[in-house]
Amino acid sequence: MGSRPATTGRARASKKPAKAQAQTNGAIRHRPGTNGEPAAQPAIKLVDVTKSFGRSAVLKGVNVSVAQGELFEVTGPSGSGKTTLLRLVHGQLRPNAGELWVGGRGLHRWWRRGLGKLRRDVAFIFQEQRLLPRLNAFENVVLALQVRDPQVPNREIKRRAMEALESVKLAHRRRAYPHQLSAGERQRVAIARALAAKPSVLLADEPLSSLDDDNAAMVTHLLEAAAANGTTVIIASHRHTFPASRILRLPSAKVMTNGSRKAAVNGNGYGAGKGPLNGNVHANGNGHANGNGHANGNGAATRPSLWRLLIPARERPHKTQSVPRLPLWRRALAFGANGHRLVVLNGLRSWSRDARLHMPVIGTIALLLMLCGTLALAGIAVERVVADQASQASIVRVYIAPGATTDAISALKAKLAGDSRVASVTYVTPEQALAEASKRPGLDNLSSLSSTNPFPASLDVKVRLVTQVAAVATSVKADPAVDPSYPTSYDPDTYSRLRHFALVAGGIAGGIVLLFAVIAYAVIANSMRGIAASRRQEVAVTRLLGARGWMLRGPFVVEGLMTGALAGALAAAIIAGAYLLALRFGSAVYLQVLPGVDATAVQYVVAAIITAGLVLGTGTALLGFRRARA
Repeated sequence: MGSRPATTGRARASKKPAKAQAQTNGAIRHRPGTNGEPAAQPAIKLVDVTKSFGRSAVLKGVNVSVAQGELFEVTGPSGSGKTTLLRLVHGQLRPNAGELWVGGRGLHRWWRRGLGKLRRDVAFIFQEQRLLPRLNAFENVVLALQVRDPQVPNREIKRRAMEALESVKLAHRRRAYPHQLSAGERQRVAIARALAAKPSVLLADEPLSSLDDDNAAMVTHLLEAAAANGTTVIIASHRHTFPASRILRLPSAKVMTNGSRKAAVNGNGYGAGKGPLNGNVHANGNGHANGNGHANGNGAATRPSLWRLLIPARERPHKTQSVPRLPLWRRALAFGANGHRLVVLNGLRSWSRDARLHMPVIGTIALLLMLCGTLALAGIAVERVVADQASQASIVRVYIAPGATTDAISALKAKLAGDSRVASVTYVTPEQALAEASKRPGLDNLSSLSSTNPFPASLDVKVRLVTQVAAVATSVKADPAVDPSYPTSYDPDTYSRLRHFALVAGGIAGGIVLLFAVIAYAVIANSMRGIAASRRQEVAVTRLLGARGWMLRGPFVVEGLMTGALAGALAAAIIAGAYLLALRFGSAVYLQVLPGVDATAVQYVVAAIITAGLVLGTGTALLGFRRARA
């Protein structure tokens, strides 16, 4: 395994009763520290934590608290709950009972709220590394830094990533992808990724697995240095390997004290080990500092002066030099640049790598949009025909008899003009009627059937209300100037038949679109399953790194927009090309098939197709994201 031997010295368990042991380990209540001041809040605190999977209890009644900057080790055989304990602290699991506090935040309640922020402060070194396979070693470390704080400039992020790889002696392998690295190298990259972010808490699950002795010693030194710099380090291993101040043995849940090291002050304010005391009171709560009967190891504890008891000393806070913060405009600029890299560039790169999976989606969406575009053009033609007929419904044409005199026609025109129900009367000559008929589909070839003009003269009577058309048409039937065989153009069933045809045609078109939409959904869903399977590991690892919601959804939205834009552009190009070819080689047929559909209508349909493509692409991408997240 390449493990470092345990530091020499005895590890002893407290011989206190169970209740006192819980207070010592888990902070049932706060006690004063060794210098008389209230003890600092522990970084991690577990109080009677229990975790079960089904009927099998993995952890039962665990009580322990870990101070800030403490190196703490969890040991035990396989299946004793070491990894489960780390996953509880990381927020991957929720305890069945008890209290779990990490950085003052209770993970036993409101479990999922704020997990991203917690995971940005609590790094995890996974036993199986969990590197993103599509990123090289350097990019894996950079991604973790960008996720933790996107307001850091990219140059600084790259510098930290390079320093982290240099610390594990992998700077020369920074361009290698995980499948090109050995198991030990992948483990060191995972360690570098966790240390580069400088978290407040570092959880390491078997960090020395797959490492040789030299690299194991190097990693041990790095974890010790992280704890010395204030990071709380909790390590899970099969046996006592690290120079930890205290050890939690599972499954017994007993906390052992490493006799060779001085423990950091824990959440109860007690120290452990053989180091000197920081104050002048007892260290272990039993009258002794390190088990040898004296506070300092060489005599009885010094009794404080009476005046010091009356006026307790206040520890002056040490003034540390504050780290200068970047100006707001620099942070905003860095945030925009890192957001562009995390969302746009990552989305485009993922789309290009999964292009073969996106092609069926593009083709399906393009066919669906092309069908909808064609039906839209047909619907525009039908709507304009119906609108034209609706406008003509209030106009009744009164046909003049072939032998009618001018006086009779004038008398009829005056009679209609004097009717209060009539808005206007217009005389139409046979030539004007022929010219008008030539512009209507189906009537333009009627004149070729006869050598004479088949259209008689007429009077176009515009009625004020559509409901009065029938009465006006009936009033002129007996007039001598009106053709008795075909007096007017009024047909009470024409408009209703046209509306019925429009409804039937719309229903058929809607059914076709619905059927094709179902087929398209089946094809798209099948493709999304493949895309989700290829991205599931990436989404899971990015969430464990503490990525915000927009960092997870953003790349999928970019992929969807790319897919939808290509599908919409393809369908729009086919529709526009067909329109131009129809005008070029068959304008007469086109005007009869799609009357009233001009270039403006085609432009609107093309714009709608592209917009619908973007919407459908985004929807399918979010569907893939939901599958990948699940």
